[in-house]
Amino acid sequence: MNRNKRHISSNPDNGDFFDKVTIPYQKNKEEVWAALSSRLEEPYKPKTIHLFSYRPAMAIAAALLALVALFSVMRFYTTNITCPAGQHLTVSLPDGSSVEMNAGSVLKYRPFWWWASRDLRFEGEGFFKVQKGSAFRVRSCMGQTTVLGTTFNIFSRDKTYKVTCFTGKVKVTSKTKEEVILGPGYSAQVIESGKIIVRKEKMPEATVSWMDNMFNFTAAPLAEVMKEVERQYGVTISMEPGLIFYYTGFFSKEKPVEEVLSIICKPFGITYVKTADGSYKIISNP
Repeated sequence: MNRNKRHISSNPDNGDFFDKVTIPYQKNKEEVWAALSSRLEEPYKPKTIHLFSYRPAMAIAAALLALVALFSVMRFYTTNITCPAGQHLTVSLPDGSSVEMNAGSVLKYRPFWWWASRDLRFEGEGFFKVQKGSAFRVRSCMGQTTVLGTTFNIFSRDKTYKVTCFTGKVKVTSKTKEEVILGPGYSAQVIESGKIIVRKEKMPEATVSWMDNMFNFTAAPLAEVMKEVERQYGVTISMEPGLIFYYTGFFSKEKPVEEVLSIICKPFGITYVKTADGSYKIISNP
């Protein structure tokens, strides 16, 4: 039998057909085994797969993300300070400027961005002492006050916005972009239409008497006076409908709240009653 050919036959009658079907082998058994043996003896060379070839790109991307995160924190992180009813707070700002806050006031600023922009938001009443430097802006819902280095008082409650300058110069801008520049002793009040009314204060110190726990009012609506009493004493006061009066006078927080209510009510022939929940109601005299 020829070693290089293999004959497959399953039927003697088909011998001629199957004789023509041969599977050639180019190597005999000994040659095949010798080839396999030589392959087995070759040293193993493991294939190296570079899984971390993109590590530098990832490091750069991570550093950029960290910088973006840091910038976002510096740019947008905000400190919120609320002065509770019945209290006063003094807040020191990053540049050494300060704000003394009256009760029921709110201050917001960005401490990590202060070096780039001395901007803050303020609602309530506060006395500002501003260190010299870049523009210092106080934004409120009714207007904006801009200074370089000065002292001034801001009253921003409900629909009333009033700025009184004590030293230096103050620029007051309304929502309608009307603006005025104040010198010491002058005040500017922004009314709801955006118009600014400027006047010379006869007694500027009366504007900041609240810092000494004294409260002065000149022809102030009685409802506004009662709101101030609420803030200073941390109480709740309601009023009987129809009590439309204007109050001129002052009171000291050193007095008990009920004594203060008596002082305010007496000129108008009205009084107060204390309700079951500890709040107060202003009513006409029986």
